[in-house]
Amino acid sequence: MIKNYDAVFFDFDGTIADTSKGIFNSADYAARAFGLPVPDEKGHRYFMGPPLLESFEVVMGLKGEDGVEAVRKYREYYRAGGMLEMTFYPGILDLLTKLNENGVKTAVTSSKPEMFVEQILSHFDIGDRIDLISCPRGDNFPEKKASLINRALTHFGIEPGRALMVGDRYLDMEGASLTGVDGCGALWGYGTREELLDAGAKYTAASAAELEDIIFGNLD
Repeated sequence: MIKNYDAVFFDFDGTIADTSKGIFNSADYAARAFGLPVPDEKGHRYFMGPPLLESFEVVMGLKGEDGVEAVRKYREYYRAGGMLEMTFYPGILDLLTKLNENGVKTAVTSSKPEMFVEQILSHFDIGDRIDLISCPRGDNFPEKKASLINRALTHFGIEPGRALMVGDRYLDMEGASLTGVDGCGALWGYGTREELLDAGAKYTAASAAELEDIIFGNLD
């Protein structure tokens, strides 16, 4: 099968899976621990994408030691089961299988710490569909999206022009632009088409089927 790309890098939250329930519940748990009101819809959505320390500072004004403690409280709920309060987007798992079958390398390049990505993939028995997890080592070791993408490029030994970054937020598209890989905005996630295009997306896809067409060159 003809393919436009030799590797596809996926964000996780809002791209591979709808993890909003667990993330929102974890953020609410942390807010209550500080005696703060739980975030509104806009505040909740901010937690989908950026590193947690940034989210707590922007949404709740918690920074420094308070920010670190907020992340710790968040993780209390998340580790206890919040990480599994999620559903996979339609067609994504089948697409990952098809990519593997056709020799397209796959990676998760997410701000979510690698230990949680590993646990989620293991719990749902889908780890064999992902060739690489290129994520931060933990909440205290944040990395820019471009760094995660570059690590994956180096691991696979491919040129940037042969890789596609798929994500639902501006951070994913900015990371793609900075590293020279093409970006595809996942419209089923938490960002808008305008946000993704403004951040440099070459493509947008409204479904896994549309994404498959982009990867395998089936565009009209």
